[in-house]
Amino acid sequence: MPVMDEFREEREAIKQKSLKERLQYFVDYYKWHVIGGVALIAFVVSLIYSVATRKDWVFYGAFVNSYQTPAYDAFREDFAQRAGIDLNKYDVLFDSNMYITDNAYDQGNVDATERLGVYIAAGDVDVMASGPLVINRYAYNGMFRDLRQVLPPELQAPLESCYYYMDAAVAAQIEAAQESGALETMPVYPADPSDPSAMEDPIPVGLYIQDCPRIQETFVFQEEDVILGVLGNVTDTESVLQLIRMIYELEE
Repeated sequence: MPVMDEFREEREAIKQKSLKERLQYFVDYYKWHVIGGVALIAFVVSLIYSVATRKDWVFYGAFVNSYQTPAYDAFREDFAQRAGIDLNKYDVLFDSNMYITDNAYDQGNVDATERLGVYIAAGDVDVMASGPLVINRYAYNGMFRDLRQVLPPELQAPLESCYYYMDAAVAAQIEAAQESGALETMPVYPADPSDPSAMEDPIPVGLYIQDCPRIQETFVFQEEDVILGVLGNVTDTESVLQLIRMIYELEE
């Protein structure tokens, strides 16, 4: 029997069934089509909504090897208000979704390092916070600003005791070893980054923030010491200063 004749006979047979039987027929034969169609519509609507409501970042902090607590939203909103950022138009993010270790063969480590490198190269990262393992890696590759060129005099005095230093002389030795390929003679980082007297050419590139209540209540870091550094290509230093004032609870 031709297919069309079979279809007509089936349709006539369905017409003779009760409403309950017709509904059951529909469910049995068309439910996956309906589910698929609804799922597709939901995906399209979600995509359109995401594109339409997406906001550009105006401030990005890479908080590496940490996770957020429920106090995160209040922290973010407080900072945005202090910095004069309208969260209805723009976005602020303190990204705690990157984990970087000293295991070069760990895929998660590789992915996070590459992602952070792309953000830095694009000029998207304003500040970075993490433990000495991560901060040293980027500090000794010239990624952070000298805080003496960022902080105004009225902030330098109260924060000097919180400085995290790198030794520019050691950075030069590391660069020379990398260029020559003599990695077996790679110099080591200073034992105490808080002690500039033990360094040949100390530069303050970060601030210890692990004891600040706003940090303790908002983020949990994997390392005991937590350092905040300002990226070298930052142009909006006023927002950075507002963040530092908020963290240390300093008034303007």
